[in-house]
Parts: sequence; C-alpha cells; structure tokens
Amino acid sequence: MEQEIQDVSIKRIQEVMPNVKGIENDLIIDYNEFMVPESRHPIHKFPIRLDGLFIGLREKGYARFNINLKEFNVGPNDLVICSPGDLMQGHSEDGVHLSQIMMVSSHFLKEMYISLNSFMPFFASQKEHPVFHLTDEEMTELKTYFMAIQKTVDSDDYFRIDITKRLLAAYLYKLGSILYRHRPELQAEAAKPLKREEILFKEFIRLVSEHHRKERRVDFYAEQLFLSPKHFSTVIKKVSGKTAGQWIDEYVILEAKTLLKYSVMSIQEVAYYMNFPNPSFFGKYFKQHTGMSPSEYKAQM
Repeated sequence: MEQEIQDVSIKRIQEVMPNVKGIENDLIIDYNEFMVPESRHPIHKFPIRLDGLFIGLREKGYARFNINLKEFNVGPNDLVICSPGDLMQGHSEDGVHLSQIMMVSSHFLKEMYISLNSFMPFFASQKEHPVFHLTDEEMTELKTYFMAIQKTVDSDDYFRIDITKRLLAAYLYKLGSILYRHRPELQAEAAKPLKREEILFKEFIRLVSEHHRKERRVDFYAEQLFLSPKHFSTVIKKVSGKTAGQWIDEYVILEAKTLLKYSVMSIQEVAYYMNFPNPSFFGKYFKQHTGMSPSEYKAQM
C-alpha cells in the first residue's frame, strides 16, 4: 500500500544530498544558490514529515510552502520554522534561490541545555504562525550567527561539536528575541515560571506526535505522564491555551487529511489505519471537525 508521505530524518537528507554540511545525524546546515527549473530538489516531490527542527531564512527567490496543509507564500526576508513532526512541502518558483537552512535533531537540542521556559509560549503558537517576515537588520543579525555555525561545522576543531552547540544556542536565543519582537503578546507569557508544566506540555506533544494514529483518549496521555486526567487537562490548557483534546484532534485531523489528499488509501483504509472502529465512525469524527465528509474532502482535493 503506497503512501507518498516521507518521514525525513537528517540522516536521510544526508544520504540524498551527500555534499550538505552537518554533524552526524544531528545537524545539517546549507547555504547554496540554485536556479529553478534547472535544479529542483527531489525531496519536494511529495510532502515530508520532519524529524527535527527546521529553520529556513530566504534571501533570494519565491516559493510556496505547504505546512501542515496550510499554504504560505515565502519570499526574501521570510523566515520559516517547522517543529519535529510537522508536515511540509515546498514548491520553488522559477528563478534564482538562496536560503540559510538548518535542521536540528531533537536529541541535539536536548544536549544543548537551553532553557525551554523562554521558548514555550512561542512553541505553542508556532503551529499557527510558522512564517515571519524579518527586517534587513534582523536578517543580517541572524546571518552573522549562521555563518559562524557553518564555519565551525566545516572546521576540524577539536571541540567542533561543543562550539557548534554553543553557537546554535546563541542563534536560537537571538532568533527568540527577534520573534518575541514580532509577537509582543507572548512576552508576558514567557515571564511566567512554568518550568515543570512546560516540560509536561513538551512531553505531551511528543507523545501525541508518536501515538495520535492509534490513541485519541485524553486519559491515555494523562496515564503516560502519571497525572490524573483533570490535572493533566488543566496543565495543558494553562501552558498552551488549548485543551489536550483540541491538540489531539488537530494531529488526528491533519494526519487524516494528509492521507486522504496524498496517499492511495481508500477512505475505509484510512479509517482503519487511524484506528477508528469503522468508516462510519471515522466519517462522523472527520465531519465534526472539518465540516465535510471524508469523501467530500477527497473529491475537493
């Protein structure tokens, strides 16, 4: 049963693009100019599900990005951020293209020991706002850090990995400062000391990303985190502004839409793949959350 949706890891990108710079299976960094249609990367043929944090900062050229089935037009000075598990597909328009691109594994991010407190409010809103337009000054600031990271990755320094981690942490903090400048309403939330709750929310998102095809019960995720369903729901709502059920439904509907749109599965096959008891139950669930039946959505696509 063919599914034209690829789970793309850093290792896989390195296999497809052997000339790309990086650190083992934890980081890739790329800054190369190319021309479309003379060169169009095969990784864009179908949607990809990312296994890492993706940061793309465009200097030249225009493209359309489909991120979690929402389309965004991207041009010079636009920043694109995608979290692990996000679905992404890019289509570059004809012309010259140049972007600063990094992809960082979740494992590498953990080893950097950066404070999650400052980034959690932005993470909770990033799903809805993955594209930002930056000023020339902000572009220059980020490029200074980017080029330092790229130079270090390409060096033979004895402490190359450790230096890269510190530079990348500085890059992310600078990026965070810029993003909070663009989203000032999140700054007050960032000041709240929610360290334990933030860690629980991050772990919840990881669990949903991993189990949403089979588990839609809030109780299941509460059990995994050793919390009562009531306390668990309170924590998730407090940190993210959404209920745990809403987060689960978003992941399930995104997966269902993706399979209906891009895979060769029938509606019945999608229903059973997503662990619904029968196609009828799946149809009711899908219509409740999208306003249309699976067959109407599939026909529309």
